[in-house]
Amino acid sequence: MVEQVPFAPSMVVKCFTLTTALKVNWLCVHNKLHGKYFSSSKFFQIPGCLIGSPHVSFRLFLFQLCLLSGFLSANTTHARALVIGTISDEPVKEIRTYQPFAQYLAQQLTLFGIDEGKVVVARDIDHMADLIRTGQVDLFFDSPLVSLAINQKTGSRPLARRWKNGTAQYHSVIFARENSDIASFQDLSGRIIAFEESFSTSDYLLPRIALAELGIALTMVRPPQLWVSPEQTGCLFTGDNDNTLEWVLRGQVDAGAMSKTQFEKRAATNRAKLKVIMRTIDIPRHLVSAAAQMPQPLLSGLKTTLFTLHNSLEGKELLEAFEGTVKFDRIPPETEVLLDQYREPVMALVGVN
Repeated sequence: MVEQVPFAPSMVVKCFTLTTALKVNWLCVHNKLHGKYFSSSKFFQIPGCLIGSPHVSFRLFLFQLCLLSGFLSANTTHARALVIGTISDEPVKEIRTYQPFAQYLAQQLTLFGIDEGKVVVARDIDHMADLIRTGQVDLFFDSPLVSLAINQKTGSRPLARRWKNGTAQYHSVIFARENSDIASFQDLSGRIIAFEESFSTSDYLLPRIALAELGIALTMVRPPQLWVSPEQTGCLFTGDNDNTLEWVLRGQVDAGAMSKTQFEKRAATNRAKLKVIMRTIDIPRHLVSAAAQMPQPLLSGLKTTLFTLHNSLEGKELLEAFEGTVKFDRIPPETEVLLDQYREPVMALVGVN
């Protein structure tokens, strides 16, 4: 990562001094070419330079032009990209979703040395943690328990709550076929439950932790051997919520888990064939975390930009295009307390490395 150089008022003074000197010396050269001369007894005193005789004006003008060019080049080399990171197994889709938002943020942060916005997609939690630790990602967007894992692994700091898809918080459900003999979580012994992917809060971490709190330990199984002993409860990953739903409907697995919103949306015409046997507590919909090494001025600028986006028409349109986001706001203290309670169980699942 390129070192961030804070904005200094002295840069403006120096730039103003040099550009003013250039203007005066260009006037000297212009007047000399047109037969007009400044009196050699008159001098223009500007801090850092002395302008007088027309005989040296042209050379001085060239010198100052080179000096100004070097000054600007030296300072623009410190400009860098603001990089947003996210985890997905569909990187092209994810980049298309995040890139307009990343670019807009960058445009609002030019005073902090940001000249463009970029998006980096990691394949899993450990990959994202490596990218943040090595300075390749500045901001991380994800669901709260995944963000909690990343924070633990990298020292990144929770920055804001994101109202993704119009909601501040959500919960997960575990469901089964309506005609099955599974009535509650207590009936999952000897059964198999399907999750989407290991880096999903609502479709894995949250429901699995909820089951663990109820005394149900899960054993990972892999197709085609889809069975466990009567004393065990098996689990597997389907890679997609539609797959999870379909596997439950076809009887390939006994139960599935996903967010309540996704369940209602994807079940659609099959809703009557399914029943909810358990729901989790509510947690924040999405979080934004900043890399530990982010300079405080840039961090403050980001907060101001994020927290005021929804106040303008342009900002609202940008947010709506960004997966139906309503706004970004501060993480409530009670939410921080809740997430802290999940810290240990999350790390037990994802590992500490």
